[in-house]
Amino acid sequence: MKRLIYGLVALVTIGLLATSCKKEEVYSFTVPSGSILVSMPGEEGTTSFDSFNIASIGASSTPVGWEIVNINLYDGTITVKAPTSFDNEEVKEGNLTLVGYTPQGSRKSISIYLAILENEDVDYSSSPANCYIANKANTRYLFDPYIGGNGIKLETESIELLWQTEKSLVKYLDLRDGKASFYLAMAEAEDDSDEPTNKVVEGNALIGAYDKAGNLVWSWHIWVTNDDPREATITLNGEEMMDRNLGAFTNSNASTDGEEIFRSYGMYYQWGNKNPFVGPQRYNFPGNHDDVLYNNKDYDTYLAYEASSAKVGTAEWSNSHPMTLIWGNKDNDYDWLYEGHDNTLWSEETKSDNDPCPAGWRIPSKSVFENLTIVGSYDDMSWEEAQPLYGWMLQDTATGAEHFFTAQGRRNYLDCRLDIFNDDYDMPIPWSGYYWTASVDGEDASALYFDLNTATRTWNGIDVARAMHRANALPVRCVKE
Repeated sequence: MKRLIYGLVALVTIGLLATSCKKEEVYSFTVPSGSILVSMPGEEGTTSFDSFNIASIGASSTPVGWEIVNINLYDGTITVKAPTSFDNEEVKEGNLTLVGYTPQGSRKSISIYLAILENEDVDYSSSPANCYIANKANTRYLFDPYIGGNGIKLETESIELLWQTEKSLVKYLDLRDGKASFYLAMAEAEDDSDEPTNKVVEGNALIGAYDKAGNLVWSWHIWVTNDDPREATITLNGEEMMDRNLGAFTNSNASTDGEEIFRSYGMYYQWGNKNPFVGPQRYNFPGNHDDVLYNNKDYDTYLAYEASSAKVGTAEWSNSHPMTLIWGNKDNDYDWLYEGHDNTLWSEETKSDNDPCPAGWRIPSKSVFENLTIVGSYDDMSWEEAQPLYGWMLQDTATGAEHFFTAQGRRNYLDCRLDIFNDDYDMPIPWSGYYWTASVDGEDASALYFDLNTATRTWNGIDVARAMHRANALPVRCVKE
């Protein structure tokens, strides 16, 4: 009897061991771009897929009229052909569903968006910059992912969306035939109408380039807006300047509407740094919280903060960590750079590789602001009238022209915290405005500064060339080259 019991125990033990040694099947099947977009009927389009332990791929559904030309497991590409005509219910867009099978018979389905684009591609590849404007719905945008700034050569192996201020703002990111591409969809109508809006969802995004080792080597700011900031300009001291901040969607133009004020803020930049950083969640800085960011999967993502050090306080490190703000180093006069001040990162006379403006535009020199003063009727306003404006109407004393500049605060040099008040603890100011220039001022850099004086109401502050520590993150206005 004991031998039988021992035998049963041995069989159970062997069975448990066999079960525990059985490995779970591992496989994956993804299409990074999520789409194949073509320019005209009858055209072929290709995208790449990534797979592991996938032995075969088949289609379970295909949009009417679309044809699968080739699925190449060896090089990981899928090629389709768009319909040549639309006489028999063929469609211009739809979803292709593919199924990947493992050798053991497991399966994984993926969906790929197929579309014939009715709008011509916007190709920026011959005009490299650190910022690209995108303002057309249902349009594919192209740029050169192997060039950073004005001409820095990059060993780009892949690209990825790092952050966006709206979910699914930038879609179908792809790298093919020597160009990077992304797509802007049409915004939904606010009144639940089926009529097309021909508008985009406005926002900002950052696309990163990675090398073969997986290191982030560069990034590009995508400025998504419903008009073209290059066509809405003012003239200051003989230079053509955009009428809004870099990354903004409008100029609030003395409106007291909170949403219009917020839409006029734009991005914030540390002096000499190309990387854009978001501002507050609302125009009046409630809680001084950062605006919400989303990653390529539409999940929340966040900015990081680091003290300047020998490791992180370099332009190279910052360019490879574009979501990290670097606060100032006392021994280096509160520059985000740890050792020495690099006056060449931005330039008064030419567009530098670290200039954050779109192609054909650059950071201005301090001379562009030298004739500005507060318009008299605004300077004479009561505190109650002036506070809701969040900015001043400024006059060019050389021409008499008046232009509104938003007071959107800054990220300060001590900890990169969002501030819209001044530094005076006893007499805080309800809002203050700052705008970087490419000019340096000794150890610091020069910025336009103004504020609302609530203490005496006899002088509202304006300084057209205020010395500011370089670790401050301020808005900028771009001027034409």
